[in-house]
Amino acid sequence: MLYEKLNGDMRKMVDQYAQKLRPLDWNRRSDLLVQASLSFGEEQAPDKASLASRGFVTAVLERWAAPEVDDPRQALLYLTSLNPDHQALAKDYLDKHPEMREVVERELGAFPEE
Repeated sequence: MLYEKLNGDMRKMVDQYAQKLRPLDWNRRSDLLVQASLSFGEEQAPDKASLASRGFVTAVLERWAAPEVDDPRQALLYLTSLNPDHQALAKDYLDKHPEMREVVERELGAFPEE
C-alpha cells in the first residue's frame, strides 16, 4: 500500500482528509478529492506533479478501503489510483456497466496523466 510508505506528516494529512470526506457521497468526494489532489501536485516539480496528485488520490482511497466499486464517480477515482487493485475494481465495474464507460472515460480527462 502506498499509504504505508508515507512519512508521518503525510499519513496524518491523508487520514484527516479521508475522515473529512468519508460521510459524503461519491459525487462530492470525487469533486473535493480531485481538487485537493491537483493542488497537491502543484507544489511539486512539473515532472512529478501528476505522480504526486495520483499518489494523494491513491492514499486516500486506501484509507477508505471500499471492497467494491458501485458508483461511476468511484470508478473514475479508482482508475486514477496508482494501486492496481483499485484499477481492477474500476475495470470490473465498467465491464458490468458498459453504459457508464464512455461517461467515466470522458471525465477521466480531468485528471493528470502519468
